[in-house]
Amino acid sequence: MAKLKGQLFARLALDYFDHPKVAGLSSDAIVAHLEMLVYSRKYLTDGVIPMRVAMRYAMPVVDELASNDPENPSVTRCDDGSLILYGYGDFQETKADVDGRRRSARERAEARWSKDAKSTAPRNARSNAASNAETETETETYISASQASAKVPDLFPDWWAIWGKKKAKGDAAKAYKAALKIIPHDDLMAKTRTYWEHVKATGLELTYVPYPASWLRAEQWDDDLTADTPQQQQAVFDPRQGW
Repeated sequence: MAKLKGQLFARLALDYFDHPKVAGLSSDAIVAHLEMLVYSRKYLTDGVIPMRVAMRYAMPVVDELASNDPENPSVTRCDDGSLILYGYGDFQETKADVDGRRRSARERAEARWSKDAKSTAPRNARSNAASNAETETETETYISASQASAKVPDLFPDWWAIWGKKKAKGDAAKAYKAALKIIPHDDLMAKTRTYWEHVKATGLELTYVPYPASWLRAEQWDDDLTADTPQQQQAVFDPRQGW
């Protein structure tokens, strides 16, 4: 991301205000959408706006954002009260992108330092490596989708087949790819099966099961399922009553 006086910025297209989905919004809805974008970039939530933040906005404002396009509105309401920003990962850096970029920059800097340390000026080499590490951490590194897919086979259909709540498949596929940078596919499959066995055993209604993308982004495969009961689950915020 661009950096100025230590501040990071989210990306905003120059024609943002001319986009058909934005042009017809009220000023309150536009401001709310921009605030959500900045919040998600700042806290690296990958486009997920948690319920506690979503509740800051008046229902008519959220209604505008959730209905400004028949197929791909600016936000999607989730059963757990959270919101999902449409296409967030297409324009903003995700948490996995940021972590990967910083890790790659650190590894390159360490490799340079190791090579330069063998020269006749080890003191200067250490100074240069430290400077490069700081600079490269804020340098954007892009990996094309074709390169990524060439390295890792698409196993998302296998995971999607065992997820019981078929909602927002496109967003779920993006969240699945990001999750694979944290947990191996086989482990994720095993923990997903365990979660759905728990859902069936407790008789939990699908209404209270999070969307697949929300479950993945929140890393809920590590949740303590023994602490959950159907009664506790039903106490979760119901957006149909709270908006």
